This record gives sequence, C-alpha cells and structure tokens, in this order.
Amino acid sequence: MGQRERWILFLVGALMGVGVLWVVQTNSQPKRDAKRQVREGLNLPGMMYDFAVTSKGFYGHYVLWESVETRPDGAKVRSIVTGGRRHYEASGREMAQEYLLIRETYAAGTALAEPGPVTDYTFQFADRIALKLKPGHQAAEVKLPSGDFAQPVAGKPDEALLALKRWHEPLEKTPWAELPKVLAALRADPAVASAELISIDWKKEAEIIRANSGQK
Repeated sequence: MGQRERWILFLVGALMGVGVLWVVQTNSQPKRDAKRQVREGLNLPGMMYDFAVTSKGFYGHYVLWESVETRPDGAKVRSIVTGGRRHYEASGREMAQEYLLIRETYAAGTALAEPGPVTDYTFQFADRIALKLKPGHQAAEVKLPSGDFAQPVAGKPDEALLALKRWHEPLEKTPWAELPKVLAALRADPAVASAELISIDWKKEAEIIRANSGQK
C-alpha cells in the first residue's frame, strides 16, 4: 500500500472517529442537560444531604454562628448559620454567596456532637424573607434600616421577597442572633401581613437526588 492510500485510510478513520464521537455526544447531551437542571434545582450543598440522611450534626469551620436552646422536655435545639450551595452564571462567574439557617434537634441526654444522632432537621434560607402584603400595599413600601428593600414577586401582587444583602455585611460582624428581631420588625410593618424565612424541604430534594442517581 502506497503513501497516498495510507493517508486516505487515515483520513477515513479519523472522520469515522469524529462521527462516532459526535453521535455519542449528541445522544448523551439531553441526559447531561437533564442532570444539570436537577442540580440547579437543588438548594443545599451535597454534604448537607449526607449528614441529614445519616442523622449527623453539622460541625466545623463552615459554621458561622450557633446557639442552643433547651426545651422543657430536655431536648436541645441547636441553631447554626452556614454558607449555602454555590451558584454560577452561564459565563462561569460565581454568584453572590447565600446563607442557610439549620436547626438540629437532639433528644434529652444526647451529646451535641457530629455523631448525633439528630432526631429532626429544619433548613431555611438565613438571608431571604418571604412577605405577604396587606391589601392595597406594595413591596416598595417595605424597607429595613440596613437599606435592603423588598422586591415584588412576578405574577403575585400580594407577595414580596426581601433579601438580606446589606444587613449581613460585613459577614464577620453579621448579627445572626438578631434574625428573630428582623422578622418581628417586618411583621409590625403596616404593609406586611406575614414575614417568614423561606424553608427548604430537604427530604423532598434528597428523594430527587435518589431518583436521578439510580439509587434504591
């Protein structure tokens, strides 16, 4: 076989290889897109599902603030604030960090430590508040002394969202223990019918992960 024939065979082989890769890429792209959409729809970092499913406590340098409350039955509720899931723009640039409020419940006599076991969890966004507005009022009327304004929710004139952006700056001085007071002040606002931190259904999200990972 001459040099010309070998060169032609090489080109044909290369083109066939490119064709096979293109077919594989085309067929697998919808699956990758679907998995990406699932990931983008989740609110918690992966490690949080892991410790919640295994009933462990969340400890370490990621904890920005914590407090402990003892209930009349002896159970202890540990509240912590930590960073949330990282989000990125289409260009790859990281978006502003978000923060989570986690409440862990320990049965009476259980040591507050990572092994737990934790009997119950609640997850909420620590930096955003869902508002119900009273009839005749608008989101623009609601403002915190920090300068944070409520924003209207598209298609829902009686709802608004207030993101605590300026309130928690600088981060190292954020008065997380004052969150109940912030909520109380908003509830007392003449334009506000209710104000609540936005909750995250971690069990539902864990089921979504399980369903899309082939786990039983």
